[in-house]
Amino acid sequence: MFLSEVMISGAACRNPYEIHRTLWKLFPSASDAGRDFLFRVEHSGQQNAEVLMQSIREPIVVTVREAQLLRSKLYPLSLQHGQRLRFKLLANPVKTINDEGGRLNAEGGVKKCRVPLLHDEELQAWLIRKLSGVAEIESIVVEKRPPMNFRKASERLVGKVQPVCFQGLLSIVDPAELESLVQSGIGPGKAFGCGLLSLARC
Repeated sequence: MFLSEVMISGAACRNPYEIHRTLWKLFPSASDAGRDFLFRVEHSGQQNAEVLMQSIREPIVVTVREAQLLRSKLYPLSLQHGQRLRFKLLANPVKTINDEGGRLNAEGGVKKCRVPLLHDEELQAWLIRKLSGVAEIESIVVEKRPPMNFRKASERLVGKVQPVCFQGLLSIVDPAELESLVQSGIGPGKAFGCGLLSLARC
């Protein structure tokens, strides 16, 4: 895997979905491939956003007006059972409930919809479930971030993601499964900058 720092500028920096579309341009040789990168906005303003991106493929320095690849390096994981690591995860914790209006889906059942989790206890339990059998959380700090509004270019509807930042200390139970989680990301909203699990030595 590769870990890269990217600066997104212009109007794209204010819309997480447009950040995602802009990052695609750093992989021009396989534009039709499935998304194999995760990202997280580390700092943002009205004119630019500093983005941390993890990818299977190496990003290419191309002439993209909205994106500047600042640096990129190999990101080898060497995980061991019992190893203690600091972690950071910006996630979109949700639960699925029945549609309040009782609308039906194509199969005749009640439609399901996702709603964000709101309480600290629910949020901590959500992450513990996601890491069950993979890692044990020793300490955790939960920080609710402001909602992220986005609009897809092909749609008129405005969407909203309620991100939550988890930081703390974990100990590894299953190194192979944890590496798989790092690669695939955790939870929904990956196209909007959620799901990237960052690990660092204590």
